[in-house]
Amino acid sequence: MGRPVLLLASLLAVALGGCVKRSTHEAALAELTRIHTEQRTSLESQLAEREAEVRAREQSIAELDALLSQRGADIARMEQELAATQVELDRVESLLSRQGAQYAELQERLLQLAQVEREIRERNMIYEDVLQQFRSLIDAGRLSVEIVRGRMVIQLPQDILFASGSATLSAEGRQTIREVGQVLAGFADRSFQVEGHTDNVPISTQQFPSNWELSSARAMSVIRVLLDAGVPPANLSGAGYGEYQPRAPNDTPENRRLNRRIEIVMLPNLDVIADTRLP
Repeated sequence: MGRPVLLLASLLAVALGGCVKRSTHEAALAELTRIHTEQRTSLESQLAEREAEVRAREQSIAELDALLSQRGADIARMEQELAATQVELDRVESLLSRQGAQYAELQERLLQLAQVEREIRERNMIYEDVLQQFRSLIDAGRLSVEIVRGRMVIQLPQDILFASGSATLSAEGRQTIREVGQVLAGFADRSFQVEGHTDNVPISTQQFPSNWELSSARAMSVIRVLLDAGVPPANLSGAGYGEYQPRAPNDTPENRRLNRRIEIVMLPNLDVIADTRLP
């Protein structure tokens, strides 16, 4: 802008000072127009460059906005995936916790079953031992040994133990029970229950109003001899079942004879059973 102003000032000074040739005046105007055109072109070029820079920056800003928007979408998606992963992780941890509890319960159950298996093996060994020691009495028909519902049962016919309607042991019966007791005394960690059974022939006396009393009294008579033979008192119990657990129908003399009996039952180890819970 400096040159046009100076030129204009010079022209004005000449005009005010006197006459100026037409050619000189036209040359000055042409120069002024040229300078003005150059400056305008330069300004327009600069403006165009500034506008291009603005557009470029706006484009960059738009691209950054789009990138930020994409990053925001990516972050939202990752947060959703993280939340889903956390839910799955919680589910897996819960499943592992349940499986851990089930595994511990299974281990405990296996230990319990192992205890029961040891108890069964021990009872079977005792059963074999008892059979061996009672072989002579079994062969003589004075008793029998059986496994009934998982229990070892020593069965003694009452006909050789008691007279009809009596709870007093015969001499032969006392001797048989004493021999049985000497064997059972060797199993100090085992409990035995003496059970009295009768046939269904009713009895009604002052001493025995029914077969309940008769069967119970006979069981107690056997228990006393077992105690004398050395069986620990804490290992013995008695029960009278009367005629209510027959081995055979009471329809023949032979069947009624089978039903009149004393049974000595080896009880299972109650500690093992108490510690074993069914699932």
